[in-house]
Amino acid sequence: MQLTVFSCHPVSALHEAEVASSPPSTAPIRAYRHSVGSALLKGLTVLGTSQGSLCPEEETTLATTTRREASESAQTTSAAHHCIAATDNAYSNAAARAKENVDRIERINSESDQRGRTWSIPVPSELQSSTPIWSGRIPWQRQVREVLNKDDGIQLCRRHNIDPERVFAVAVSMAAVADQRTGRRVTASRDRLSERAGVSITVLKRARRVLSELGMAHEMVRGRYLRTIEQWAAEAHHGRTQVKATSVWALISPKSVVVPEDPPASSSTTLADEKPAPASTPPPPLHPQRGNDGPQSVALAFSTSTSVRKYITTRARAYTGENSSNSSPKPRPIGLQKAAAALVSLAPALDTKRHIGSVCDALRAHSVDTTRWTGQDIARTLTADTQRRGWTWPRADALENPLKFLHWRLARIDWSGPSPSERAAEAKRRSDYERHTAAMIASSRDANVASENTRDASMRRIRQVLSCQRRGATAEIGS
Repeated sequence: MQLTVFSCHPVSALHEAEVASSPPSTAPIRAYRHSVGSALLKGLTVLGTSQGSLCPEEETTLATTTRREASESAQTTSAAHHCIAATDNAYSNAAARAKENVDRIERINSESDQRGRTWSIPVPSELQSSTPIWSGRIPWQRQVREVLNKDDGIQLCRRHNIDPERVFAVAVSMAAVADQRTGRRVTASRDRLSERAGVSITVLKRARRVLSELGMAHEMVRGRYLRTIEQWAAEAHHGRTQVKATSVWALISPKSVVVPEDPPASSSTTLADEKPAPASTPPPPLHPQRGNDGPQSVALAFSTSTSVRKYITTRARAYTGENSSNSSPKPRPIGLQKAAAALVSLAPALDTKRHIGSVCDALRAHSVDTTRWTGQDIARTLTADTQRRGWTWPRADALENPLKFLHWRLARIDWSGPSPSERAAEAKRRSDYERHTAAMIASSRDANVASENTRDASMRRIRQVLSCQRRGATAEIGS
Protein backbone atom coordinates (compact mmCIF):
# COMPACT_ATOMS: atom_id res chain seq x y z
CA MET A 1 0.00 0.00 0.00
CA GLN A 2 1.33 3.36 -0.96
CA LEU A 3 1.30 6.08 1.68
CA THR A 4 1.22 9.82 0.97
CA VAL A 5 3.11 11.89 3.53
CA PHE A 6 1.84 15.47 4.10
CA SER A 7 3.73 18.27 5.83
CA CYS A 8 2.65 19.14 9.32
CA HIS A 9 2.66 22.85 8.49
CA PRO A 10 0.47 24.44 5.87
CA VAL A 11 3.26 26.68 4.57
CA SER A 12 5.56 23.73 3.94
CA ALA A 13 2.74 21.92 2.28
CA LEU A 14 1.99 24.93 0.10
CA HIS A 15 5.66 25.22 -0.83
CA GLU A 16 5.90 21.62 -1.77
CA ALA A 17 2.76 21.90 -3.85
CA GLU A 18 4.15 24.91 -5.74
CA VAL A 19 7.42 23.11 -6.34
CA ALA A 20 5.60 20.20 -7.78
CA SER A 21 3.39 22.27 -10.03
CA SER A 22 5.77 25.13 -11.10
CA PRO A 23 8.10 25.02 -14.07
CA PRO A 24 11.86 24.77 -13.58
CA SER A 25 12.47 28.43 -14.66
CA THR A 26 10.87 29.74 -11.46
CA ALA A 27 13.24 27.90 -9.17
CA PRO A 28 15.02 31.07 -7.83
CA ILE A 29 11.73 32.77 -6.96
CA ARG A 30 10.52 29.62 -5.25
CA ALA A 31 13.74 29.42 -3.25
CA TYR A 32 13.39 33.04 -2.11
CA ARG A 33 9.81 32.51 -1.05
CA HIS A 34 10.77 29.32 0.80
CA SER A 35 13.50 31.13 2.72
CA VAL A 36 11.10 33.95 3.64
CA GLY A 37 8.51 31.46 4.82
CA SER A 38 11.07 29.58 6.90
CA ALA A 39 12.22 32.81 8.48
CA LEU A 40 8.70 33.79 9.35
CA LEU A 41 8.09 30.36 10.90
CA LYS A 42 11.24 30.66 12.99
CA GLY A 43 10.49 34.24 14.07
CA LEU A 44 13.56 35.73 12.40
CA THR A 45 13.88 39.13 10.61
CA VAL A 46 13.94 38.96 6.85
CA LEU A 47 16.82 40.93 5.38
CA GLY A 48 16.03 43.54 2.66
CA THR A 49 12.51 44.19 3.90
CA SER A 50 10.86 46.53 6.41
CA GLN A 51 9.85 43.63 8.60
CA GLY A 52 11.10 44.14 12.14
CA SER A 53 11.68 47.91 11.77
CA LEU A 54 10.03 50.63 13.87
CA CYS A 55 9.58 52.82 10.74
CA PRO A 56 8.37 50.70 7.89
CA GLU A 57 9.29 52.01 4.46
CA GLU A 58 6.50 53.33 2.26
CA GLU A 59 7.98 51.99 -0.95
CA THR A 60 9.31 48.57 -1.65
CA THR A 61 13.00 47.96 -1.26
CA LEU A 62 13.12 45.31 -3.88
CA ALA A 63 14.96 46.11 -7.11
CA THR A 64 12.39 47.05 -9.75
CA THR A 65 14.72 48.20 -12.61
CA THR A 66 14.19 46.23 -15.78
CA ARG A 67 16.59 45.61 -18.60
CA ARG A 68 14.85 48.19 -20.83
CA GLU A 69 15.20 50.91 -18.23
CA ALA A 70 18.84 50.03 -17.72
CA SER A 71 19.43 50.27 -21.48
CA GLU A 72 17.70 53.65 -21.66
CA SER A 73 19.78 54.92 -18.71
CA ALA A 74 22.97 53.80 -20.40
CA GLN A 75 21.94 55.57 -23.61
CA THR A 76 21.16 58.80 -21.71
CA THR A 77 24.53 58.68 -19.98
CA SER A 78 26.28 58.20 -23.30
CA ALA A 79 24.39 61.15 -24.86
CA ALA A 80 25.33 63.36 -21.90
CA HIS A 81 28.99 62.45 -22.34
CA HIS A 82 28.77 63.31 -26.03
CA CYS A 83 27.08 66.68 -25.24
CA ILE A 84 29.77 67.57 -22.70
CA ALA A 85 32.48 66.71 -25.19
CA ALA A 86 30.81 68.86 -27.88
CA THR A 87 30.50 71.79 -25.42
CA ASP A 88 34.17 71.52 -24.53
CA ASN A 89 35.12 71.55 -28.19
CA ALA A 90 32.94 74.62 -28.87
CA TYR A 91 34.45 76.46 -25.88
CA SER A 92 37.96 75.63 -27.05
CA ASN A 93 37.20 76.86 -30.55
CA ALA A 94 35.64 80.08 -29.21
CA ALA A 95 38.64 80.72 -26.97
CA ALA A 96 41.01 80.15 -29.88
CA ARG A 97 39.04 82.57 -32.09
CA ALA A 98 38.97 85.18 -29.31
CA LYS A 99 42.74 84.93 -28.83
CA GLU A 100 43.24 85.23 -32.57
CA ASN A 101 41.06 88.38 -32.68
CA VAL A 102 42.94 89.92 -29.75
CA ASP A 103 46.27 89.26 -31.45
CA ARG A 104 44.92 90.73 -34.67
CA ILE A 105 43.64 93.86 -32.89
CA GLU A 106 46.98 94.41 -31.18
CA ARG A 107 48.79 93.92 -34.48
CA ILE A 108 46.51 96.44 -36.25
CA ASN A 109 46.98 99.10 -33.57
CA SER A 110 50.73 98.59 -33.39
CA GLU A 111 51.28 98.64 -37.16
CA SER A 112 49.05 101.68 -37.74
CA ASP A 113 50.64 103.57 -34.81
CA GLN A 114 47.37 104.97 -33.49
CA ARG A 115 47.50 108.23 -31.54
CA GLY A 116 45.15 110.77 -30.04
CA ARG A 117 41.63 110.32 -28.72
CA THR A 118 40.20 108.78 -31.90
CA TRP A 119 41.03 105.77 -34.03
CA SER A 120 42.01 106.44 -37.63
CA ILE A 121 41.79 104.09 -40.58
CA PRO A 122 45.17 102.46 -41.31
CA VAL A 123 46.85 103.51 -44.55
CA PRO A 124 48.38 100.74 -46.68
CA SER A 125 52.16 100.64 -46.60
CA GLU A 126 52.35 100.76 -50.43
CA LEU A 127 50.48 104.06 -50.45
CA GLN A 128 52.63 105.40 -47.64
CA SER A 129 55.84 104.63 -49.49
CA SER A 130 54.64 106.23 -52.75
CA THR A 131 53.51 109.50 -51.12
CA PRO A 132 56.20 112.20 -50.65
CA ILE A 133 56.52 114.14 -47.42
CA TRP A 134 56.48 117.87 -46.88
CA SER A 135 59.37 120.27 -46.28
CA GLY A 136 58.10 121.32 -42.87
CA ARG A 137 55.14 123.28 -41.60
CA ILE A 138 56.45 126.81 -42.20
CA PRO A 139 58.02 126.02 -45.61
CA TRP A 140 54.86 124.17 -46.69
CA GLN A 141 52.67 127.13 -45.76
CA ARG A 142 54.99 129.42 -47.70
CA GLN A 143 54.79 127.07 -50.70
CA VAL A 144 50.98 127.08 -50.53
CA ARG A 145 50.99 130.88 -50.47
CA GLU A 146 53.29 131.04 -53.50
CA VAL A 147 51.19 128.55 -55.46
CA LEU A 148 47.95 130.39 -54.65
CA ASN A 149 49.46 133.71 -55.76
CA LYS A 150 50.28 132.33 -59.21
CA ASP A 151 47.86 132.57 -62.12
CA ASP A 152 47.10 128.86 -62.05
CA GLY A 153 46.19 129.00 -58.36
CA ILE A 154 44.00 132.07 -58.84
CA GLN A 155 42.18 130.49 -61.79
CA LEU A 156 41.69 127.25 -59.87
CA CYS A 157 40.20 129.09 -56.88
CA ARG A 158 37.95 131.02 -59.22
CA ARG A 159 36.78 127.80 -60.86
CA HIS A 160 35.89 126.31 -57.45
CA ASN A 161 34.27 129.58 -56.33
CA ILE A 162 36.46 130.12 -53.29
CA ASP A 163 38.71 132.90 -52.03
CA PRO A 164 42.44 132.07 -51.95
CA GLU A 165 42.64 133.51 -48.43
CA ARG A 166 40.19 130.89 -47.20
CA VAL A 167 42.12 128.15 -48.95
CA PHE A 168 45.22 129.32 -47.13
CA ALA A 169 43.35 129.41 -43.81
CA VAL A 170 42.25 125.78 -44.33
CA ALA A 171 45.81 124.84 -45.28
CA VAL A 172 47.16 126.39 -42.08
CA SER A 173 44.54 124.53 -40.02
CA MET A 174 45.47 121.22 -41.62
CA ALA A 175 49.17 121.90 -41.11
CA ALA A 176 48.57 122.52 -37.40
CA VAL A 177 47.28 118.95 -36.86
CA ALA A 178 49.63 117.15 -39.26
CA ASP A 179 52.64 115.10 -38.28
CA GLN A 180 55.50 117.56 -37.86
CA ARG A 181 58.08 115.32 -39.51
CA THR A 182 56.18 113.92 -42.51
CA GLY A 183 53.08 116.09 -42.90
CA ARG A 184 50.83 113.03 -42.84
CA ARG A 185 48.17 111.74 -40.47
CA VAL A 186 45.79 114.67 -40.85
CA THR A 187 42.86 112.91 -39.22
CA ALA A 188 40.99 115.86 -37.71
CA SER A 189 37.26 115.98 -38.37
CA ARG A 190 35.67 118.47 -40.74
CA ASP A 191 33.92 120.24 -37.87
CA ARG A 192 37.18 120.80 -36.04
CA LEU A 193 39.06 122.02 -39.12
CA SER A 194 36.24 124.33 -40.21
CA GLU A 195 35.96 125.81 -36.72
CA ARG A 196 39.73 126.28 -36.54
CA ALA A 197 39.90 127.95 -39.96
CA GLY A 198 36.76 130.05 -39.42
CA VAL A 199 34.96 128.69 -42.51
CA SER A 200 31.96 126.50 -43.20
CA ILE A 201 32.16 122.81 -44.03
CA THR A 202 31.24 123.53 -47.67
CA VAL A 203 34.13 125.99 -47.99
CA LEU A 204 36.38 123.44 -46.29
CA LYS A 205 35.51 120.84 -48.94
CA ARG A 206 36.24 123.30 -51.74
CA ALA A 207 39.55 124.28 -50.19
CA ARG A 208 40.55 120.62 -49.90
CA ARG A 209 39.74 120.07 -53.56
CA VAL A 210 41.86 123.08 -54.52
CA LEU A 211 44.81 121.85 -52.43
CA SER A 212 44.45 118.37 -53.91
CA GLU A 213 44.43 119.66 -57.49
CA LEU A 214 47.42 121.88 -56.77
CA GLY A 215 49.31 118.80 -55.56
CA MET A 216 49.80 120.19 -52.07
CA ALA A 217 47.57 117.63 -50.30
CA HIS A 218 46.41 114.10 -50.96
CA GLU A 219 43.54 112.11 -49.45
CA MET A 220 45.11 108.80 -48.46
CA VAL A 221 41.95 107.06 -47.18
CA ARG A 222 38.34 108.19 -47.46
CA GLY A 223 36.32 108.28 -44.22
CA ARG A 224 33.74 105.51 -43.74
CA TYR A 225 31.96 103.28 -41.23
CA LEU A 226 34.26 100.91 -39.39
CA ARG A 227 34.13 97.14 -39.70
CA THR A 228 33.60 94.94 -36.66
CA ILE A 229 37.27 94.17 -36.11
CA GLU A 230 38.09 97.87 -36.58
CA GLN A 231 35.47 98.86 -33.99
CA TRP A 232 37.10 96.41 -31.56
CA ALA A 233 40.51 97.91 -32.32
CA ALA A 234 39.16 101.43 -31.76
CA GLU A 235 37.65 100.42 -28.42
CA ALA A 236 40.95 98.80 -27.42
CA HIS A 237 42.75 102.04 -28.36
CA HIS A 238 40.69 104.67 -26.52
CA GLY A 239 38.17 102.64 -24.51
CA ARG A 240 35.02 104.04 -26.18
CA THR A 241 32.64 102.91 -28.90
CA GLN A 242 33.49 104.29 -32.35
CA VAL A 243 31.55 103.40 -35.47
CA LYS A 244 32.93 105.93 -37.98
CA ALA A 245 36.35 107.31 -38.85
CA THR A 246 37.41 110.47 -40.69
CA SER A 247 39.44 110.72 -43.86
CA VAL A 248 43.22 110.56 -43.63
CA TRP A 249 45.09 113.31 -45.51
CA ALA A 250 48.75 113.88 -46.22
CA LEU A 251 50.34 117.27 -46.92
CA ILE A 252 52.86 117.15 -49.75
CA SER A 253 55.65 119.37 -51.01
CA PRO A 254 55.95 118.63 -54.76
CA LYS A 255 59.28 118.96 -56.50
CA SER A 256 57.92 121.79 -58.63
CA VAL A 257 57.46 124.08 -55.62
CA VAL A 258 60.37 123.01 -53.47
CA VAL A 259 63.17 125.61 -53.66
CA PRO A 260 66.47 124.94 -51.88
CA GLU A 261 67.30 127.47 -49.19
CA ASP A 262 70.92 127.88 -50.31
CA PRO A 263 71.10 127.25 -54.07
CA PRO A 264 74.56 126.53 -55.50
CA ALA A 265 76.47 129.34 -57.18
CA SER A 266 76.62 127.48 -60.51
CA SER A 267 72.87 127.05 -60.69
CA SER A 268 71.25 128.92 -63.56
CA THR A 269 67.80 129.07 -61.94
CA THR A 270 66.84 131.84 -59.56
CA LEU A 271 63.72 132.84 -57.73
CA ALA A 272 60.99 134.42 -59.81
CA ASP A 273 61.07 137.66 -57.90
CA GLU A 274 64.87 137.97 -57.86
CA LYS A 275 67.02 138.93 -60.85
CA PRO A 276 70.78 138.49 -60.82
CA ALA A 277 72.55 141.82 -60.92
CA PRO A 278 75.52 142.27 -63.29
CA ALA A 279 78.91 141.97 -61.66
CA SER A 280 80.01 145.38 -62.88
CA THR A 281 76.98 147.21 -61.48
CA PRO A 282 77.67 148.74 -58.05
CA PRO A 283 75.23 147.98 -55.27
CA PRO A 284 72.36 150.45 -55.03
CA PRO A 285 72.78 153.20 -52.41
CA LEU A 286 70.82 153.13 -49.23
CA HIS A 287 69.19 156.50 -49.84
CA PRO A 288 67.43 157.60 -53.08
CA GLN A 289 69.40 159.81 -55.48
CA ARG A 290 69.62 160.53 -59.16
CA GLY A 291 70.95 157.75 -61.31
CA ASN A 292 73.71 159.81 -62.99
CA ASP A 293 75.27 160.88 -59.70
CA GLY A 294 77.74 158.48 -58.17
CA PRO A 295 78.52 158.17 -54.49
CA GLN A 296 81.45 160.56 -54.85
CA SER A 297 79.91 162.96 -57.39
CA VAL A 298 80.10 166.72 -57.04
CA ALA A 299 76.36 167.11 -57.12
CA LEU A 300 75.95 164.72 -54.20
CA ALA A 301 78.62 166.55 -52.23
CA PHE A 302 76.98 169.89 -52.97
CA SER A 303 73.58 168.58 -51.98
CA THR A 304 74.98 167.17 -48.76
CA SER A 305 76.74 170.40 -47.88
CA THR A 306 73.58 172.34 -48.65
CA SER A 307 71.57 170.06 -46.37
CA VAL A 308 74.07 170.56 -43.60
CA ARG A 309 73.96 174.31 -44.12
CA LYS A 310 70.16 174.26 -43.98
CA TYR A 311 70.29 172.19 -40.80
CA ILE A 312 72.72 174.59 -39.14
CA THR A 313 70.67 177.61 -40.21
CA THR A 314 67.43 176.06 -38.97
CA ARG A 315 68.96 175.20 -35.61
CA ALA A 316 70.33 178.72 -35.29
CA ARG A 317 66.95 180.27 -36.04
CA ALA A 318 65.34 177.97 -33.52
CA TYR A 319 67.76 179.16 -30.85
CA THR A 320 67.09 182.81 -31.72
CA GLY A 321 63.32 182.32 -31.78
CA GLU A 322 62.92 183.07 -35.51
CA ASN A 323 60.26 181.24 -37.57
CA SER A 324 61.37 179.25 -40.57
CA SER A 325 59.27 178.12 -43.49
CA ASN A 326 61.31 174.90 -43.72
CA SER A 327 60.56 173.73 -40.18
CA SER A 328 61.34 170.16 -39.10
CA PRO A 329 58.44 167.57 -39.10
CA LYS A 330 56.30 167.33 -36.01
CA PRO A 331 57.61 164.65 -33.64
CA ARG A 332 55.51 161.59 -33.03
CA PRO A 333 53.59 161.36 -29.73
CA ILE A 334 55.49 159.73 -26.93
CA GLY A 335 52.59 157.33 -26.30
CA LEU A 336 52.81 156.11 -29.90
CA GLN A 337 56.54 155.55 -29.60
CA LYS A 338 56.16 153.66 -26.33
CA ALA A 339 53.45 151.44 -27.82
CA ALA A 340 55.60 150.66 -30.87
CA ALA A 341 58.63 149.86 -28.72
CA ALA A 342 56.59 147.57 -26.43
CA LEU A 343 55.10 145.80 -29.47
CA VAL A 344 58.51 145.11 -31.00
CA SER A 345 59.86 143.84 -27.68
CA LEU A 346 56.92 141.45 -27.21
CA ALA A 347 56.89 140.32 -30.89
CA PRO A 348 60.51 139.98 -32.07
CA ALA A 349 59.37 138.96 -35.57
CA LEU A 350 58.18 142.56 -36.11
CA ASP A 351 61.60 144.05 -35.48
CA THR A 352 62.41 145.95 -38.68
CA LYS A 353 66.07 146.56 -37.69
CA ARG A 354 65.40 150.19 -38.52
CA HIS A 355 64.07 153.22 -36.72
CA ILE A 356 61.06 152.65 -34.52
CA GLY A 357 59.26 155.35 -36.49
CA SER A 358 58.37 152.85 -39.22
CA VAL A 359 56.38 150.82 -36.69
CA CYS A 360 54.78 154.02 -35.40
CA ASP A 361 53.72 154.95 -38.93
CA ALA A 362 52.22 151.47 -39.42
CA LEU A 363 50.16 151.80 -36.24
CA ARG A 364 49.01 155.26 -37.24
CA ALA A 365 48.16 154.13 -40.80
CA HIS A 366 45.73 151.51 -39.47
CA SER A 367 44.05 153.87 -36.98
CA VAL A 368 45.41 152.24 -33.83
CA ASP A 369 44.67 154.73 -31.05
CA THR A 370 47.67 154.38 -28.76
CA THR A 371 45.92 156.44 -26.10
CA ARG A 372 43.68 153.41 -25.58
CA TRP A 373 45.83 150.60 -26.99
CA THR A 374 49.16 149.91 -25.32
CA GLY A 375 51.93 147.88 -26.90
CA GLN A 376 50.98 144.92 -24.71
CA ASP A 377 47.35 145.21 -25.83
CA ILE A 378 48.35 145.22 -29.51
CA ALA A 379 50.66 142.21 -29.10
CA ARG A 380 47.99 140.32 -27.13
CA THR A 381 45.35 141.02 -29.77
CA LEU A 382 47.66 139.91 -32.60
CA THR A 383 48.46 136.70 -30.71
CA ALA A 384 44.77 135.99 -30.09
CA ASP A 385 43.98 136.52 -33.79
CA THR A 386 46.89 134.23 -34.72
CA GLN A 387 45.59 131.46 -32.47
CA ARG A 388 42.02 131.89 -33.69
CA ARG A 389 43.13 131.44 -37.29
CA GLY A 390 45.28 128.44 -36.41
CA TRP A 391 48.53 130.21 -37.27
CA THR A 392 51.78 130.63 -35.39
CA TRP A 393 54.16 133.55 -35.06
CA PRO A 394 57.00 133.25 -37.61
CA ARG A 395 60.60 133.31 -36.56
CA ALA A 396 62.48 136.58 -36.62
CA ASP A 397 64.74 135.35 -39.44
CA ALA A 398 61.85 133.90 -41.49
CA LEU A 399 60.41 137.27 -42.61
CA GLU A 400 62.02 139.14 -45.46
CA ASN A 401 60.00 142.30 -44.78
CA PRO A 402 58.64 142.48 -41.22
CA LEU A 403 57.08 145.90 -41.87
CA LYS A 404 54.87 144.56 -44.67
CA PHE A 405 53.91 141.62 -42.48
CA LEU A 406 52.90 144.07 -39.74
CA HIS A 407 50.75 146.05 -42.19
CA TRP A 408 49.13 142.80 -43.40
CA ARG A 409 48.30 141.69 -39.88
CA LEU A 410 47.05 145.08 -38.66
CA ALA A 411 44.71 145.41 -41.68
CA ARG A 412 42.80 142.26 -40.66
CA ILE A 413 41.81 143.38 -37.17
CA ASP A 414 39.21 145.92 -36.11
CA TRP A 415 40.92 148.40 -33.78
CA SER A 416 37.84 150.52 -33.12
CA GLY A 417 36.59 148.35 -30.25
CA PRO A 418 37.71 148.45 -26.65
CA SER A 419 41.24 147.35 -25.91
CA PRO A 420 42.10 144.57 -23.44
CA SER A 421 43.22 147.23 -20.95
CA GLU A 422 39.87 149.01 -21.25
CA ARG A 423 37.96 145.76 -20.85
CA ALA A 424 40.05 144.90 -17.78
CA ALA A 425 39.46 148.37 -16.33
CA GLU A 426 35.74 148.10 -17.00
CA ALA A 427 35.63 144.67 -15.35
CA LYS A 428 37.51 146.09 -12.36
CA ARG A 429 35.10 149.03 -12.07
CA ARG A 430 32.13 146.68 -12.26
CA SER A 431 33.65 144.41 -9.62
CA ASP A 432 34.43 147.39 -7.36
CA TYR A 433 30.88 148.69 -7.76
CA GLU A 434 29.37 145.32 -6.90
CA ARG A 435 31.66 144.99 -3.89
CA HIS A 436 30.84 148.54 -2.73
CA THR A 437 27.10 147.91 -3.16
CA ALA A 438 27.31 144.69 -1.15
CA ALA A 439 29.21 146.52 1.62
CA MET A 440 26.58 149.30 1.73
CA ILE A 441 23.74 146.77 1.97
CA ALA A 442 25.54 144.94 4.78
CA SER A 443 26.21 148.19 6.66
CA SER A 444 22.57 149.30 6.35
CA ARG A 445 21.43 145.91 7.56
CA ASP A 446 23.77 146.12 10.54
CA ALA A 447 22.58 149.66 11.31
CA ASN A 448 18.99 148.46 11.65
CA VAL A 449 19.90 145.90 14.31
CA ALA A 450 18.42 146.82 17.75
CA SER A 451 20.75 147.69 20.60
CA GLU A 452 20.99 145.78 23.85
CA ASN A 453 18.93 148.33 25.78
CA THR A 454 16.21 148.31 23.14
CA ARG A 455 15.98 144.53 23.26
CA ASP A 456 15.77 144.57 27.10
CA ALA A 457 12.98 147.16 27.08
CA SER A 458 11.07 145.20 24.45
CA MET A 459 11.38 142.00 26.46
CA ARG A 460 10.06 143.77 29.62
CA ARG A 461 7.01 145.04 27.76
CA ILE A 462 6.37 141.58 26.35
CA ARG A 463 6.55 140.04 29.83
CA GLN A 464 4.16 142.64 31.23
CA VAL A 465 1.63 141.99 28.49
CA LEU A 466 1.88 138.25 28.97
CA SER A 467 1.52 138.54 32.77
CA CYS A 468 -1.56 140.74 32.41
CA GLN A 469 -3.09 138.24 30.02
CA ARG A 470 -2.42 135.39 32.45
CA ARG A 471 -3.97 137.31 35.41
CA GLY A 472 -7.06 138.14 33.36
CA ALA A 473 -7.46 134.51 32.36
CA THR A 474 -7.10 133.38 35.99
CA ALA A 475 -9.75 135.87 37.16
CA GLU A 476 -12.20 134.65 34.56
CA ILE A 477 -11.69 131.06 35.62
CA GLY A 478 -12.20 131.96 39.30
CA SER A 479 -15.43 133.82 38.64
